[in-house]
Amino acid sequence: MAEQSTSSNVNITDAVLNQSPVIKDAQIVNIYNTQPPSTSSSDEDEWNFMIKLMKLCISYLEKEGKLRLRGVSAQTEIPVVHPIIHEINCYDKDTVPVDERYTPKGPNELFKNKIIKEVCFQDLLDQKGKFISIVASAGSGKTVFSLRLAKVFSLLQRLCIHLKLMDANYEQPLTLRQLLLENMFPGHSEEFYTACFSWMQKNADKIVLILDGLDQAQYSLEKISPKINYNACVPVKDLVFNLCRKHFFPNSLLIITSRPHAVLYLPEPARPQVTYALGDLSIFNSQKLFLAFADEDLWRKINTTSSQMLSMCRNPLMLQMIISSNIHPSEDIGDASTPTRLFATVMKNLTQSGHIHNTEGLYELVKRLRVLAFDATKEGKVVLTAKQLRNAQVNPATIHDIVVQLHTHGLSVNSCLFEGNTKFFFCHQTFQEHLTASYAVYGMPLEEFQEFVETSLFEEHWIVVRRFVCGLMFDLESKAVSGDLLQKKVILKKRLIQQLAIISEKFMEMGPVWRLSQDDIALRDKLLDLYACVGEGKDSSIATKAAEYFPTTIQLPRPMNSNLVPGFCFVMKHVTKQLDVLSLNHCRLDANSFHEIASVIKEMKPGQIGEMEIIGNYLQLSNIDDVIGLLRVVRDRLMMGWCFIGDDGRLRFANQDERSKIQTTLNKIQTGLEVDVDMRQLQEALNDAENTRSEILVHPCTTIG
Repeated sequence: MAEQSTSSNVNITDAVLNQSPVIKDAQIVNIYNTQPPSTSSSDEDEWNFMIKLMKLCISYLEKEGKLRLRGVSAQTEIPVVHPIIHEINCYDKDTVPVDERYTPKGPNELFKNKIIKEVCFQDLLDQKGKFISIVASAGSGKTVFSLRLAKVFSLLQRLCIHLKLMDANYEQPLTLRQLLLENMFPGHSEEFYTACFSWMQKNADKIVLILDGLDQAQYSLEKISPKINYNACVPVKDLVFNLCRKHFFPNSLLIITSRPHAVLYLPEPARPQVTYALGDLSIFNSQKLFLAFADEDLWRKINTTSSQMLSMCRNPLMLQMIISSNIHPSEDIGDASTPTRLFATVMKNLTQSGHIHNTEGLYELVKRLRVLAFDATKEGKVVLTAKQLRNAQVNPATIHDIVVQLHTHGLSVNSCLFEGNTKFFFCHQTFQEHLTASYAVYGMPLEEFQEFVETSLFEEHWIVVRRFVCGLMFDLESKAVSGDLLQKKVILKKRLIQQLAIISEKFMEMGPVWRLSQDDIALRDKLLDLYACVGEGKDSSIATKAAEYFPTTIQLPRPMNSNLVPGFCFVMKHVTKQLDVLSLNHCRLDANSFHEIASVIKEMKPGQIGEMEIIGNYLQLSNIDDVIGLLRVVRDRLMMGWCFIGDDGRLRFANQDERSKIQTTLNKIQTGLEVDVDMRQLQEALNDAENTRSEILVHPCTTIG
């Protein structure tokens, strides 16, 4: 009977019933006294009620599945984009709650050594009867991803209930039926709730429960809760714990999303069987999401003026902030063309928001947040406790206004935030780092600043903060610097130039570029980070000094982080010396990053670079003009090989049209340059003829057949 009803009655594209979504204020939720499920309704009646419930679930998902981006669009349909997904081993022997500990490394390295394999969206859909968790850092799109999963499960005609745990922080005890049905979909009859809950108990294998945001729950699951039955009226944490232990709906698929620490703290009996970690969006998907909010003109503008911002767009939260900052720029900051300018603009726009109601003065509030951020970073933490907030005289409403406007895990203004085990995070770690740098620049006493710069700032722990400090000190305040700020600028500039000289001199003593030791690689990475600091500050006098120390032979990282490209290019613009070797070998540069580097090289003197390698990058058809621009500057040899990406996504050699353009250009210019388009010279040098392709070596006046 149920199967017949499915084909005739279930149409998930029908007009959806207009019901309220989750009630967010726990104080006004009307909790009914639940009796044991009735067995009087027939299977057919239950199924008819279930059809109605499925439509209610679809209605909720359609309402929640829209993005709101202030100042851009009232409501935007979310395009179908998925982050990179890895199955990980979350419970290795030495696993610690790493996202509570401050580390300057990017969120994609959170489980770098725990990856089992990369998976696709379909792999999650194929899971049955398990408890799985989906973890990611703040702003990675966990909620959007879970809503997408819920929608697809619903299209597959499975009952999928999506519950945001931040909306289920009820203080009073309740039953499982109340949590999943009555409070999610209020206003229906007792018969409806009884029939639906009865069907769920008998058909658990057809149920998908998605509990979104375990880290947003204002309770802890660290202690084991007692086993309870379906009708018990207990605190929410006991219901969630029993769901995790599969005491309820044992054959259902349970999915929990969270920042990693909350999942890592789960006791062993309630741990997920499979854990997936969400990474960044692909370049294609980030552009797709970007264009859902803004037009192509803004994408092209950012691509032209500050392409490094596009790489930051691979994090959904950062993408929204970049769009908002470009649409509502701050007049005294200028284009948000660097991370420093971006976060300065975001903070300025946030503190000037009409949604903020703060009577004690926003300037004083930001000063307190800076101190909180600096202390947390210094201690190696990203968690703010209730006690720290209280000691800093920051109240819940203030935190809500300043931080939670952009937070993925909101805090209820009606709840008592200074009680219990509530923890506070900045909406993105980079906010903490920017506020930390702001304290050093604007709040730290001069003598303390000098000691901080001399003893701490250039250590690995402060790498991101250091870039922000340089950006704030040399770029944003360059028009009006006086008093202590001027002295701080002198101190920082002197120390930065000293570091550039020391690291460059050591790096120049390294071995051949193709035989870098681990120490050589560490020095090279420190040097590139210093270039990033120079680029963030946009101070030409410092860039000129950095160019004086620029190594004559350098191999860029494999792969090279696109965020390092702007600083490297800013310094390269000031290089006047002859360079022996510049190797971009296997740097995996995308079209934008390669164009940025090539644009700088094209402006250098003819023959200024002896040899250059661009093998193993992801160039597009449009980059052939960039390659042609290198021919005038490279003096002896240009190694190309696999540097273009084909339609199948694999690296390829230059095609006949691209070779023809290279040859035509070589025939027009006076040069002794040899261009190896298929790495024949490299193959011969390695004495490895196996699987080689016999292509033509391009050089002046050679005809390409």
